[in-house]
Amino acid sequence: MIKRELAKDSELRSQSWERFLPQFKHKNVNKRKEPKKKSVKKEYTPFPPPQPESQTDKELASGEYFLKASQKKRQKMEAIKAKQAEVLSKRQEERNKAFIPPKEKPVVKPKEASTETKIDVAAIKEKIKKAKNKKLGALTAEEVKLKMEVDEKKKKKKK
Repeated sequence: MIKRELAKDSELRSQSWERFLPQFKHKNVNKRKEPKKKSVKKEYTPFPPPQPESQTDKELASGEYFLKASQKKRQKMEAIKAKQAEVLSKRQEERNKAFIPPKEKPVVKPKEASTETKIDVAAIKEKIKKAKNKKLGALTAEEVKLKMEVDEKKKKKKK
């Protein structure tokens, strides 16, 4: 569409159209040759890993294999009760944390004013006197009349 418009214009036919055409950046789309994650191979060992112990082997080692069913049941229940008691105590601690007041920082006593920070009263009084002497804000009616008279006198003297 841009090229058609440029072709219609008699002045721009002979000129270069590069400044009117959009400039697109080239995107490099290189395919990845190597995988992102390289799998590290383990060293070869001629011996297979040891077999894990079966459930019966574990029971034989601990001595549970020779217990009666009722005794096994009692041991399981005791283990469960112990776990429950542990979890219950943890929960109670979590609940009680809300009731423990935070540690307060010790109160810092204000230090007495040192000689360096003492205020110079005489200097402040002088500043106040200077400020009173300065006239701030609008002038009163009397002051305006006086000022106008002074200005008129000055004008008459200049003439």
